[in-house]
Amino acid sequence: MAKLGGGVDQTYTDFVAQNGDRALRLAFVTLHDRTEAEDVAQEAFYRLWRHALRAGADTLSPALLYQTVLNLCRDRMRYHHRHPEDSVDPQDLRAGAPAGPDRDQALAVYEAVGHLKPVERQVILLFYYLDQSLKDTAETLGLSEQMVKTRLFRARQHLRPFLEPIVREEVR
Repeated sequence: MAKLGGGVDQTYTDFVAQNGDRALRLAFVTLHDRTEAEDVAQEAFYRLWRHALRAGADTLSPALLYQTVLNLCRDRMRYHHRHPEDSVDPQDLRAGAPAGPDRDQALAVYEAVGHLKPVERQVILLFYYLDQSLKDTAETLGLSEQMVKTRLFRARQHLRPFLEPIVREEVR
């Protein structure tokens, strides 16, 4: 493939370096499988590369990347739901948990977020795990900021019963 002119290669490379870990983390937390998450992140960047070739590197944005990752995750989950014989059991969550004294707490929060409805989980992941602002989260999901606030509120309400025992135990 011929080299692109105008610094598109470098712009795209910088974009991947800045957003690669976050895209992978979003896919992993959504799919609960590192191999699937790596495949999704790679596919998302490939699609954005093709997009950059057509529309220019200046059209790349984290919001476009995260939306692409979420759409690909939905496709994977839909496929595995329709074809359970092809599904692979998710990896043990303990293997991907952070080491140290916060390990059990991180696992509990991770599992609690996994119990949320997909629309609530997406908002929590984008806002808290990927540190996006309300505006960026709304743009990524194609929602109004008020709807993002509403979904965050509802998600926190649904997380409360799962996380209250952890908070009580930590206070002791």
